[in-house]
Amino acid sequence: MLEIFSFIKKTLNVEKKFLEVFPIWWILSVMILVSIDLLTKKWATDSLNFYLSYSQLENIKNSRFNALIDGIPYIPILGEEGKWIKLRLVFNDRFIFGIGPSLPTLGILLTFFAIIFLLLYRWKHFDFGNSFTWLLIFSGAIGNFIDKLFVKSVENREWVFSLTPKQGYISGVVDFVECIWFGWNSFSNIPILSFLSWETWPTFNLADSLIVTGIFLLIISVSIEEIQKKKHQL
Repeated sequence: MLEIFSFIKKTLNVEKKFLEVFPIWWILSVMILVSIDLLTKKWATDSLNFYLSYSQLENIKNSRFNALIDGIPYIPILGEEGKWIKLRLVFNDRFIFGIGPSLPTLGILLTFFAIIFLLLYRWKHFDFGNSFTWLLIFSGAIGNFIDKLFVKSVENREWVFSLTPKQGYISGVVDFVECIWFGWNSFSNIPILSFLSWETWPTFNLADSLIVTGIFLLIISVSIEEIQKKKHQL
């Protein structure tokens, strides 16, 4: 393993060793956040009814769909009957915000290469942004990647490792937090603003929250660094 890191270090011409950029405390923190994310997803698939798309229902025909009816339909969190926030289980086997075709295997590959790219980029540009922001981004990305490696049984809710779809199982990322959104129908015909017509925000999970928060804080930290550099140049 050390030889691999040394080879990458020479190839990328990076200035620091791997554990200097990604110290042990950082790696352990990522592992903790990923574990929490996967535990919450496992709880959701063990407890909540599966809500499936038409293509997902097609994949489980001739199967026993116990998981669609033997759990909790949804759990209200905020507002009457969860009007504002509720826990309701869906599976995103597409891309961001559920956009694009259903290609679970391609999604696994793209997520894997995205993580490797970010890892190498961070190693090379170790001074770009705050380390904590990268911790959040990597934790979310790895959590969703591991999730994609497992299909979930509609018969007994079991998670099974599989790189390809399986009959009677659901592929995709486990999403279970649903929040009310603007629902402004007047924007539905304006492509760039059509998201304002959504009744609810696309259902998400802890990993998604970590990624979005990490990116937001990364942009802020980089902006602050640029402002400070300009001040020093004056």
